[in-house]
Amino acid sequence: MAPDTASIVSTLVSLLVIFGALGAVAFVLGKLRNGGWSRPGAAPARIQIIASRSIGWQSALLIVEADGQRFLVGSGRAGLTPIGALADRHGDFAAALNAASQSPPAP
Repeated sequence: MAPDTASIVSTLVSLLVIFGALGAVAFVLGKLRNGGWSRPGAAPARIQIIASRSIGWQSALLIVEADGQRFLVGSGRAGLTPIGALADRHGDFAAALNAASQSPPAP
């Protein structure tokens, strides 16, 4: 007995709908993970994490750029702690870390 044409067409349409929905979900998740829907030619994000280094369990040092300036920021369980501004945009991370470790902790 040959399968009738209507059931084959119905099965193919169902598969196309399912794969289309899966593709749409993958597209939306990819956009959300990669920064969302920005308009072509829109200004880039004004705040970016340039570098990060883990310094222990749930603790990290971050170099963050905001409006063209770079800052050294500590991240841990208690939140974010600004350590200081980096004078040279192409400065040495180790030098900034040593300078920050010599200054007294913020209140």
